[in-house]
Amino acid sequence: MNYYRAVVIGALLHDIGKFVQRKIMDEKNIKKPPKHDIEGYNYLKKLFDDGFLSFLSNEEKKIILDIVKEHHNNKIKDGVIGIVRLADWLSSGERKTVEESEVLKGYGKDIKLLSIFETANVLNYIKSEIILENLYKIGYKYPLNELKLDKNVIFTTKPHPNDSYLNLFSDFETALRDFKNKNDVSFEELLQLLYKYTWCIPSATFWEREKIKGSYPDISLYDHLKTTCAIAACLYRLYKNEKINDKKLKEYLERKNWEDKIFCLIHGDISGIQDFIFTVKNKYAAKTLRGRSFYLDFLMEYLARYICKELDLPIANILFCGGGHFYILSYKVDDGKIEEFEKKINDILFKMFKTKVYVYLVKEDVSLNDFLNFSDVWKRVSDRTVVRKLRRFDYKLEEIFDYIDEGKPERCEICGIELDEDKKREDPEIEGYICKYCKSFIELTKILKNSNKFSLKEIENIEVIKDLKRGLNVKNSKEKEFFRYYLDEYNLPDDNGELIIPFKIFPISFPLDESGKILDLNKLAEKAEERTGTKKIAVLKMDVDNLGELFTKGLKIIKNNKDEKSKNLDSISRMSTLSNFLSLFFTGYIPYLIKTGKFKDKEGKEHEFKDNIYLIYAGGDDTLITGSWDAVWELAKKIREDFKEFVCYNPFITLSAGIYLTSPKFKFKRAVEFAEEELERAKDNEINSIKKNSLSIFSTSLNWDLEVKYIPRFWEKLKDIERELKLENELINEMLSLEKYCEKFNEDILEDKFNELIKDTNKKRILHVSQVVAEMLNKIVKKGENGETILYLPYYWRLLYYIKRNYKNNYEKVKFLEDYIKGKVHQMLLQNIDLSLNDLKVAAKITELKWRG
Repeated sequence: MNYYRAVVIGALLHDIGKFVQRKIMDEKNIKKPPKHDIEGYNYLKKLFDDGFLSFLSNEEKKIILDIVKEHHNNKIKDGVIGIVRLADWLSSGERKTVEESEVLKGYGKDIKLLSIFETANVLNYIKSEIILENLYKIGYKYPLNELKLDKNVIFTTKPHPNDSYLNLFSDFETALRDFKNKNDVSFEELLQLLYKYTWCIPSATFWEREKIKGSYPDISLYDHLKTTCAIAACLYRLYKNEKINDKKLKEYLERKNWEDKIFCLIHGDISGIQDFIFTVKNKYAAKTLRGRSFYLDFLMEYLARYICKELDLPIANILFCGGGHFYILSYKVDDGKIEEFEKKINDILFKMFKTKVYVYLVKEDVSLNDFLNFSDVWKRVSDRTVVRKLRRFDYKLEEIFDYIDEGKPERCEICGIELDEDKKREDPEIEGYICKYCKSFIELTKILKNSNKFSLKEIENIEVIKDLKRGLNVKNSKEKEFFRYYLDEYNLPDDNGELIIPFKIFPISFPLDESGKILDLNKLAEKAEERTGTKKIAVLKMDVDNLGELFTKGLKIIKNNKDEKSKNLDSISRMSTLSNFLSLFFTGYIPYLIKTGKFKDKEGKEHEFKDNIYLIYAGGDDTLITGSWDAVWELAKKIREDFKEFVCYNPFITLSAGIYLTSPKFKFKRAVEFAEEELERAKDNEINSIKKNSLSIFSTSLNWDLEVKYIPRFWEKLKDIERELKLENELINEMLSLEKYCEKFNEDILEDKFNELIKDTNKKRILHVSQVVAEMLNKIVKKGENGETILYLPYYWRLLYYIKRNYKNNYEKVKFLEDYIKGKVHQMLLQNIDLSLNDLKVAAKITELKWRG
């Protein structure tokens, strides 16, 4: 009998009764919840009788059922049930005891998952207890719907009047049919089944009983199940290897010896991404960029799964994988084991790519107490990685310095690497020879663009994949092995955002011509030229501001129990929820937006992003995109607009972006570097105490939030509660005071005004005039040596006269410039706000580029 399999499945399904519980409340229209452990046991027993997971032995099924039924039985403190009870508790670090309240207090069957973005980076600032108690009522919740990439599903701000647990549960049972009487079900498919149908269900609602400030139903049931499973797998491995025993389990469940470091967190971090992806000639960029980028994503996930396999852990123990990183929760392993993994991996990568790519592996030992503040562990292991990066290839220095460039005449036409006979390959669309890995990346790109599925069998004979597998000595899993570390084939999201199990959410989007070939950079520039008269491409780089601080500080909540000192708490399941939702936006929603979204040209005609945008990568929290310059410009604004909505207009979670416009013949690697410089400029931007949260283009930074419509709705809701309860709250007043920084015109509105003016008057000179206006404005209002505001009235009058004189016949059409000037001056004089004229400059420049043709 496979005890391990039973423990892992039992831990993964231990709280399935919460789904059943809420379905029953919905179906019978009752407010008092039945016991979720009993309901889970009864439902799962019925499923087993009907053929669910039929490959399990009767003894395994009994263990799983016992776990589901008894995981809150405080009389059991040993064996597999004791393991899962402890894992359940550690996963929910906010919980005071191993037990959990069933109280739903007032919300009954209507309880929904509060967005993690309603509480992240907020809870430690709010002082009012009454507002905290009302936060669930006023906050945004997710719809009760199976997971799709559709905006109407994964965004919380849309109304969902027909939500019901009954309907969601019905969809869940339909999906379960594929798991009945089937002998080749994998753990990954079971995990995805729960992800698809429990992602939007709150894991617990005990926060009202426990009186923990900030402990709301904002943790997804899926993330609680997944992290409980990961912890239980580690505990079972320790138990099986006699590192812990029943006596230890009992002590841990009695809150003794929680300083024992019996776990570890493994961090993988890849270095050399820029050199690896962008060392290609422009004419071949479209053929190989996405293949190179995909390979690095695949590499990191493959290595994470490989390490799990070597440690005999399920893939649930991969807490996060994306953006060139992965984090794995493991039982405590020796430092030498991690070093052994790192050397083996980098020996393979060195043989393949020399010094271009390196994967760092670092681990941090974790105690049971650390699960109460898991973000501290996250920070410690990340800090260790920073130190480790000072010693890249330290164990191979002699071999590296012995390397001799023999100056062979033949080099790869794409990446320029020397070509030995065993590396030399041909491609019918490329003049000259290319290396076998560039050939591989072309093949990968072709496979990705032509398929709605991802097949491991289809890519495993591509040389860049085959050499990796051969080096790691990875053997294919048996066809019906439960803990397979990769399945043969996955479904990619379809055009409607549907996720069909088994699925992979890869960020894939290519601009194709009518014959299905990928458009090169020159063609993308030509498409922009047809619309605007400006033949350029743009490179967009964007990421989340202060992401490290969000993870290490933003998830902490404050415990206010009278019998216990106040503590900062953040659990592993809360961190998992945050990382999953961020990945869902960048890895899932952005490609979906590109595939389905549209933008308008200067004449108001609609065009599709997918025909103009090349998505190079999107993962973790960042994105790199290229394409027709006007499409990239519109897409950047759309991504930012949707991101604000996705994070519930939380003022503490913002996005910055850099855009660089260039000729399609300009060296692409340099263009990416310039886009990164623009991004850094955006992150250095500070206007009137509003930091980052900016876009930089033409070496000019714009704060995204300079327009009234972006006042965070969250704070408007709090203002309503404050007014209703007659409360005074300093934070609310401070946040709402951001309104004084909002300007009547931002870049978007100014650009529309310029477009209307040019279409009506056909006088492009207005763009020149606007630049003059911006320069003259700088002379009107200045700061004195002591910080006082000085107004030079003659300049002010002269500027207003300048506009009227130049446009006396079309004055009404340019009056918006006069309003803009007066608004700027009044803001600085009356509200002590610094002048920022970048919105006018950028709007004029963008309009000028759009009207060259």
